[in-house]
Amino acid sequence: MRLVGTLEENSGGAASCLEASAAPSEQSFDRHVLGRIFLHSAAEAARLGDTIADRLGVDPDEFAALARYLCVDSFVESAGKRELAPEDEELMVRTLLMQNRSADGSVGQWLASIVARRALESNHLWEDLGLATRGDLSKLLLRHFPGLAEKNTRNMRWKKFLYRALCEAEGFSMCPSPTCDSCAEFHICFGDESGPSALARTARNGGAC
Repeated sequence: MRLVGTLEENSGGAASCLEASAAPSEQSFDRHVLGRIFLHSAAEAARLGDTIADRLGVDPDEFAALARYLCVDSFVESAGKRELAPEDEELMVRTLLMQNRSADGSVGQWLASIVARRALESNHLWEDLGLATRGDLSKLLLRHFPGLAEKNTRNMRWKKFLYRALCEAEGFSMCPSPTCDSCAEFHICFGDESGPSALARTARNGGAC
């Protein structure tokens, strides 16, 4: 049976589990966002022949805890082994995020791993996370990594911002100009990021995994 199909068929049980948690609104937002990320990564893993853990960037223990948090642990046991070693770039972004977590706890740790892994993909970061809008990504980063996210005062694209912050932390600049306003690549860093989500495009195109 296809994994995403299995997830969808078991959505009733997962919903009951989540409702039983009676989580406050902010925690509900975390579950909503992580659920979208998980489903998007599951679809991608099935299409590419990878494990979900590889697409999420989490280790087996993190995967198992995340699956329990999302109430899907009963039918994804075999998808939690990461088979591909993380790239240096991924590890560096993860470290940056971990250093800027708002609090200790599993959710921030999962998100640091996931955001760092998904930032390696080629689309806008919110799209490669499977989120509905860029606004969801902004809320997520401001909630869990405020010390870093609040520095994005000019609404730079989040992937560009993260890599710029990483470069600054390492003591060098990735920018071709000393100021953003005079830079020939301004539109690359600050251009529009609107559009349909990756999950919406998949549904519209009749895609399934």
